[in-house]
Amino acid sequence: MKKQAKKRKTPATAKQPRVRVITITVAILLIAVGAITVLSKQLTSAKASPSQSPGSEAPKYVTVKVAGQEVQVDPQTGQIKPLSPEEAKRLADDLKPVLNRSTDGLTQVRHGDGSLSMDLQGRFQNVVVARRNTDGTIERSCVDNPQAAANFFGVDPQLFGAEPAQAVPAKPMTTPARKVVQ
Repeated sequence: MKKQAKKRKTPATAKQPRVRVITITVAILLIAVGAITVLSKQLTSAKASPSQSPGSEAPKYVTVKVAGQEVQVDPQTGQIKPLSPEEAKRLADDLKPVLNRSTDGLTQVRHGDGSLSMDLQGRFQNVVVARRNTDGTIERSCVDNPQAAANFFGVDPQLFGAEPAQAVPAKPMTTPARKVVQ
């Protein structure tokens, strides 16, 4: 009987070292993650809080990497720096080729089965664009022409290769003639 009692106790005691090892490993991982989080927050806050001179009114921006892109943010308000003319031009230059609706230089290819195909060379695309509004909300849109892109970003349409919108002269309002019933 003593042999049977020992056999039953052995599996229970074998599990205890495994549980201890797993518990210690999880505790070490949690401590490491916490330490890394604290260090990264300290480094970020040190970079994001440069001292401003008391007489300067222009906000100083801090460069932050967001989704692989460098963005300049005002550390006091959290607002993103408005587009500079150079940035607006670079944005327009990047979007111009995909928003191109011109068929110039495109050639049709007739296949043996009678179908036609054409290499669009990256043109005629729809592009999803986004911007952060002054209230902090994100506004998204899908644009398919240069004018729509310029309107969305609030920049000069000529940067995107679009013609500036021409003002349509206002027509004077007239009332329709009344029928005279006799």
